[in-house]
Amino acid sequence: MDFIRDHKKISICILAIAVLILLFGTTFARYIYNIVHNHILESNEFYFNSSVLAMNGKQYKINNWDGVNNYILTVDVNNKKNTLKSTKSDITYNTEVTCPDTVSCTLSKTSGVIYKQAGTDSYRITVTPKSEFHEGDEIEVTTKAISTSPYEKELSATYTIGIETSKFSYNIEDNVGDKYFTLNLTNTATYYEVETAFASYEVGDRLTPDEYQALTETEKEKCYSAKVTISFKPNKIFLDMTNKKYLHRIKNSENTENVNGYPYINEFSFKMDASSSEKIMFYKKDPKQNYTYPIINENSIITVNVKTAD
Repeated sequence: MDFIRDHKKISICILAIAVLILLFGTTFARYIYNIVHNHILESNEFYFNSSVLAMNGKQYKINNWDGVNNYILTVDVNNKKNTLKSTKSDITYNTEVTCPDTVSCTLSKTSGVIYKQAGTDSYRITVTPKSEFHEGDEIEVTTKAISTSPYEKELSATYTIGIETSKFSYNIEDNVGDKYFTLNLTNTATYYEVETAFASYEVGDRLTPDEYQALTETEKEKCYSAKVTISFKPNKIFLDMTNKKYLHRIKNSENTENVNGYPYINEFSFKMDASSSEKIMFYKKDPKQNYTYPIINENSIITVNVKTAD
C-alpha cells in the first residue's frame, strides 16, 4: 500500500495496462475459439454462413436513413462453404435483434429453416422511429442468427445507421440465389413545385398535396415533387417492363442499349408523388450475384439521379 501511495502515477499505469491486457486477451481468446469451432463444424461438413453476418461479427456504417420512415435491413443466411460444398441437411436457426429505445426493431421471423435444396434463407429487420431524429444522429442495431440444428453456430453484425435529412433516398434489396431484386425509392418532400406556368400559378410556386390533388390531370403534368432518372446495364439486369413507373414514365425519357443484337431499356425517368415510396423490380442475369445496396455493395448497380421540389 505504501508503494501505491508513493508511486501513484506508476500504479495507475500498471493498472491500466493490466486492464488492457485482460480485455485484449479475452477478445483474442474468443476470436481463436471461433476459428477452431468453425473448423470443427466444417470438418463435419456443416456450413452456416451469410454475406452480411460473421462469427466474430461485422460492422457496417450507413448514412441514408431519413429518420422518419421505416428502415428495412435484409439479412441472408446460407448452407454453403463455396459453390462446390454445402450442408447435406436442413439447418434450423433462430434470430435476434437489439436496438436503442429511440426506435423499435421488428423481426420478420424469430426462427427459420435453410432447406438443403434451397441453400439459402433470409429475414428482415424493420426499424421504426419512436422519437424525433435530426441530421447527424445515429442508432446502432445488432442482429444475430444462431443455428440450432444439426449444430450450433452464431453469426452477427452491427449496423450503425446515420440520419441524412435528404428529401430522397433509395436502397436495393437482394439475396444470393434470387432471380430478381427490388429497388426501393422514397421521396420525403411534402409539397409540389410548378415547372410550367398555368392558370394563376407561376414557375417555382409551391403547392400542398391537397392543392395538387385539386388540379386537372393536364395541370398535374406541369408540377412535380420528385423527378427521378434511373440508368442501368441491361447486360447484367433487366427491367420488369410491367412496372407502373415505367408504364407511366415521362414521355420520350427512355433510352435503349443493344445486347446481343436486341434493344433493351437502360434508362428512363418518372415522377414521384410527395411523401411516397415506390418499388421497381429487376431480373438478374446471374442469380448468384447479390446487388444489395448500400450494405453489401459500396456502389449501386443502378444509378439514380433525382430532382426534388425546392
